[in-house]
This record gives sequence, structure tokens and C-alpha cells, in this order.
Amino acid sequence: MQPPVEKVASGLWSVPTVVPDNPIGWTQTYLIESSDGPYLVDTGWNHDLAWADLTAGLVSCGTSVSDIRGVIVTHHHPDHLGLVGRVREASGCWVGMHDADTDLVTRHRAILADDPEVFDKDTAVKLLEAGAGQCDVDEVQSASKLVHMPRPELPDRSLDTSVLQLGDRRVELLHTPGHTPGHLCLRVDGRLLTGDHLLKTISSHVGLYGFESDEGDPLGDFFDSLRLLTGAEPTEVLPAHRGRFHGVDDRVAELLQHHEERLGDIVAALAAGPVTPWALSRAMTWNRPWDELPRMMLRAALAETMAHVRHLELSGVVVVDPATAGVPTLLRLA
Repeated sequence: MQPPVEKVASGLWSVPTVVPDNPIGWTQTYLIESSDGPYLVDTGWNHDLAWADLTAGLVSCGTSVSDIRGVIVTHHHPDHLGLVGRVREASGCWVGMHDADTDLVTRHRAILADDPEVFDKDTAVKLLEAGAGQCDVDEVQSASKLVHMPRPELPDRSLDTSVLQLGDRRVELLHTPGHTPGHLCLRVDGRLLTGDHLLKTISSHVGLYGFESDEGDPLGDFFDSLRLLTGAEPTEVLPAHRGRFHGVDDRVAELLQHHEERLGDIVAALAAGPVTPWALSRAMTWNRPWDELPRMMLRAALAETMAHVRHLELSGVVVVDPATAGVPTLLRLA
């Protein structure tokens, strides 16, 4: 059930906006009041229902979308960046994001301009190379086509590890790559706004989709970024999904242990012999049985498995034999 608009602290509000037809449910947008006017952290999915939530929610906070001075985007995913175009058009505000995510959005916009179906085609190629059958590919593509995602908007301001002075409010930005290359967390008045980096009850998705560099290690980046947040207790954590919580250090320890166990599961699976990435993904433990996962999420499950494989590959534990002429990728222990 979607929570109500809530005053979290003096001059800080949470405004939930729906993410239609998605198990995540909603995104928490945060409103920061200042002597210079109101600012937003994230905006929500680009959908009329989410826009209605945002505009009505801001009125409940005593302001309006037309008053927004700026938007800090924690990362480029559509449930965070999605509504920035509407907010900017209504208010004339600036929109800031880390350059690493802006680069991805720039590339995506250019690719989509050339071929609007390019990502569906790329998904088919990646799934087949991973050892998925054509029926699997058809199911994933059919599910993904039901979700309309408008071309993402570009920010107009570059944000990095620094301190923003928003009127009388001091906002510290922390670069926390992993979930995305340019993910940002924020410290505001002793509270930690974590976007999708640190969540109360679920592990942030860290995936390898095939467009990253061969040297990239998003899971290793995620581990380092988690550790960056520790040692500053006590603080309240305000994530973009699910509830607020205390106990950063304990939650970080839980997540690191969770991923170490998944890495161990992969090594144990490969001890029986080489397998395809698709077969390995099916063998992994998810929040529900593989056959019950939403079909659209299977691509993300494969990407998350491969992020763990990449980490083990760079550690010298796993060897990846790339797909060749009708033979899928094979994974084996070094």
C-alpha cells in the first residue's frame, strides 16, 4: 500500500509517486525546503498517475511544482529521472545528475533515435548468447513491450562528490557507484538519502548488461560504495523505496554477507562443470522461484548473475568463454 505524504523532519518531506504495473510499487521523492525555495530529490516515473501523485503531494507540503528551484537526481533509472522534463517545464528549474549517468542517458537517447527497437533486439541477442531458448526470448520481449518508457530527459547540471548550498540548507553529495555508475547519495541535516543504493529490506540491483567496459566491476564498486557509508552512526536512512530505517552499519554488513553468499553459490554451481549464464541464473536463489519471476525481470536476473560472475572473473576465480557462432557463452572455474 502506497504510504502518505509525510513530513520527515523540519523542512524535509517524503512524497511517494506510483510506479504503475511494477512490483516496486512507488518511488519516494523527497522535498527539501530552503530559504531559496524548494528542491526535489528524484521525481518518479514518467506517467500521468505519478505526475498526479507528485503535484498533489507538493501541494500537501505547502508548495507547488511551479515553485521548484532544482532537482537532484540520484541516478538515471526511469522511476527517478522520469518526470524531470515535466517538472522543468512547469518550473524552469535546473536538473542535476552525476556525469557517469548523464553519459549513459546521452548514449541511450542517441541509440533510440536511430532505432526505437534497439534495446529489444539487443535483449534477444544477449539472451541467446547466454543460452536462453527462443521461447524464453519471446516471453521476455513480449513482457517488456507492455511497458512504455519515453525517451529519458537530459540534466543540465553536473553533480559530483561535493557540497551543495541550497539557500540555508547544506547538502553533501556522495558518489556511490554500483547500482548505476553515477549513483549519488545525499547527507541532509544528519539524515542519509540513499536513492536505490541502500534499501531496508531488499538488495539494490547490480547488473552487467553488456555495454560496460571489460574492466568494469559494478559489484566491486557497489561493495566499496556501501563501505563508504559506514561509521557515521547514528543516522536515519531515507531510501527511494520501502521504509526508512536506522542502522547503516548493520544493514551494510547484511548486504555484504548476502552477496558473498551469492558468490559462493556460483563457485559451488560451477564446481560441477561449465554452465551457460542462463542455466546459472536459473540455479540462483531469487525472491521467488524462477518460473514465478515476472518475465520482464529475467533480463535483470541474468544481468545480476553476470555482475557476480564479472567480479569472480576479475578475481581470477571464474573464466568466461564468450559465445561463438551458435555456441552460447560458457562459464567455468579457473
